[in-house]
Amino acid sequence: MNAAIHHIQTASGELSKLQSEVLRLEERIQTAQRTLREATETLSFEEQQRAPVLRAAPVPPYRLRGFPLKTNPELCARVQQALSLETKKEAEVAVGAVIDALEQTLLNNLGIEGFSLKLGGFGKFKVRHLKATTRRLGFSGETVTTKPKRKVKFVPLGMLRMSEKVG
Repeated sequence: MNAAIHHIQTASGELSKLQSEVLRLEERIQTAQRTLREATETLSFEEQQRAPVLRAAPVPPYRLRGFPLKTNPELCARVQQALSLETKKEAEVAVGAVIDALEQTLLNNLGIEGFSLKLGGFGKFKVRHLKATTRRLGFSGETVTTKPKRKVKFVPLGMLRMSEKVG
């Protein structure tokens, strides 16, 4: 009987220690949350005073996918030369990372009508939303409704645009 009472008292003491430790941890969590909230409010106040900036989703570390970049070795060779890289593989990774970042930015903003991503002197990607339309098919005369679409249009700028003109 005495042994059972001793075990109950020991367990009760351990339980009270754990409860006090949990209370201390909860206080630390609340302090950290308060600090984070204050830092966020300070940061958001500073951001409100500056011009609004679009933020893309974080780009994951790039892993080389062989097939799209193998088709244009000239681009990788030019990047390798411009950045003084040692291997073509490094240039392919750099080009792939840039292409993935462009693609991810466009995908993140595909739902925004009129979103544009301008690359100075090269061109501009613009998102357009097309409504569903009703059309009549040629010989059958059947009426069909097309699905709404989102299109990404590329408009060249700078030297690329100037060299489009033939005359």
